[in-house]
Amino acid sequence: MKATAFSSVDKSEDQESMAVVPVRSVRRRNVSDPSSEVLETTDLLQQILAKLPAKMVFGFTLVSRYWNEVIIDPKLVCHLKVPRNPTAVFVRRSVMHNDNVKFTHIPLEGVAGGGGARIRSSTVSLNLLENENFTNVPFVIGHSGNGLMICSSCEPRCYFLYNPTTKKRVRIPELKTSVVISMHISFQATGRHKIVAVYSNSDKLQLHVLEPNKSIPHWRNTGVDFPVLGLDVVNYGYGVDIDGVIYWPCYKSSGLMLFNVREETLQWLPEVPQPYNKFSGITYFGECKGNLRMVVNSSMRGPTFDMLEQKPDHSMWFIKYHIDLTPRVRRTNRLPILVLAVLPGEDQEEDDSYLIIHILTEVVSYNFKDASMRKLCDLCFRPTEYLYLRSEPWNYVHSYLQNPTYPRLTAS
Repeated sequence: MKATAFSSVDKSEDQESMAVVPVRSVRRRNVSDPSSEVLETTDLLQQILAKLPAKMVFGFTLVSRYWNEVIIDPKLVCHLKVPRNPTAVFVRRSVMHNDNVKFTHIPLEGVAGGGGARIRSSTVSLNLLENENFTNVPFVIGHSGNGLMICSSCEPRCYFLYNPTTKKRVRIPELKTSVVISMHISFQATGRHKIVAVYSNSDKLQLHVLEPNKSIPHWRNTGVDFPVLGLDVVNYGYGVDIDGVIYWPCYKSSGLMLFNVREETLQWLPEVPQPYNKFSGITYFGECKGNLRMVVNSSMRGPTFDMLEQKPDHSMWFIKYHIDLTPRVRRTNRLPILVLAVLPGEDQEEDDSYLIIHILTEVVSYNFKDASMRKLCDLCFRPTEYLYLRSEPWNYVHSYLQNPTYPRLTAS
């Protein structure tokens, strides 16, 4: 009996231990699953995500807190595939500051490839203040570069650095001065940028720089002297950043003001030779494949106009393309033409750039290589809207490049 009793106890212990072991072994298999190890290893996960489009990657930030931390890590941001071409254009529709400012968002993804169906534009507004007392405060875009936008409100006066891709925005510290002329973004490297502000203080122009990547960002006076002081000479609102140099055009001449952001030096070119007898203002000023491009009013001749490009040594402007829109609009009188953006083509070896134009009531793409045109969408302007768009495009038309650069800036 004792032996039997002993056997029964030993058997029950074995059964209990056997009941526990399989559960433990199953758990070990789950933990050692190869796919789980990859998803839980930061370096491997970042290597996989770096091969995907940036827009797709930032959609994964909602998977978990861990994935969000991995994705916004600057080490991953520097290796993400960022589109080379502008992916959208924001066109401001209302022109009065007291209006509820609206923008027409025109997507451009796939246009540079030459194919795709007609695109759909949408109406958006920028309300960046979350305080309930300022829910209807309109924001306007002051400058857009490499995926980040500088947006400003009127009342109360404040500035934000905004990334439409990640929906992140941070407030730019207040610049204590009477009149802020303009603010621009200059990119020094992937994930590193500076904000440059031109402002007037006691009838004297000054230039300050803010480095958002600093632990405690603050405005710093560069101390540079402006060769010309009149605000009616240089258009500081139409700034273009190319490789760390900001270019500002003149209103009534082909001159340029250049600010080297790295060296913090200012250069004045009063008159760069150009192919026309007169210079009657700029309707487009931008960059394509690292070169400055420009369309001036004096080149508009009915349904034709010229796209100018500047030599890298700034020695002269020359006619890069002659655009003829006669096949689409057979009229000889002056047409309401507005250049919205220039898209570099997909082929780096050949110059197959595309021009995005608003003509009559349509937005069309024009291929410089074969002069082909394709309608993208319909876009009608009110007379007052078109008047402002045509006379001050730098205030109302902003191209946008999807970029996951995460704005790191201490709130003021």
